[in-house]
Amino acid sequence: MDVRPQSAVLIATLVVVNFIWWMVMIAAIGVGATHLSQCPVQPNIPIYLIVLGATSIISLSFTYNIRANKESAINIVSSACMTILHIFNFAWLIAGTCWVYNIYPPNYTGTDLYCHKITYQFAFVVTTLMWVTMTFLFICGCCFGLLTCCTTMVVRRHLIPTRNSFYGATSDLGEQAAGDV
Repeated sequence: MDVRPQSAVLIATLVVVNFIWWMVMIAAIGVGATHLSQCPVQPNIPIYLIVLGATSIISLSFTYNIRANKESAINIVSSACMTILHIFNFAWLIAGTCWVYNIYPPNYTGTDLYCHKITYQFAFVVTTLMWVTMTFLFICGCCFGLLTCCTTMVVRRHLIPTRNSFYGATSDLGEQAAGDV
């Protein structure tokens, strides 16, 4: 088992982000369940919030289970379930985006024709924040990949042998020529 020390700032950040995510998803379930029949213009929005919250909480539970059981068959089952949940959550986010953004801008004056204000605003904010977060993570991942490729190319250039060096030498040609004199 690989036990690496982690910084206190990283651990504290992860705890705070996890706590906030749990609270938002519990609130999504609560808001969706409370106002289940109060969105006649798009009755799927409260259902979207309930399912999004429930599947996110279950996915987080699988994540904690994977971290606790690193060397067991439960880890494989949890990983498979978590992967399926992530794919479902992404598809559900796309469906929820269509439902939430299709009735934008909302009109709250006619309560019988439009969505409950808190329900719609909560769904709108959560959906928008999820897309912003995924875009930010995608950009960071691309930058990390580009940085890794550039670093690999620079290191590779220093490891390619020349006719004046042996394979795997890391010194430059100029240093070797100075050493030969």
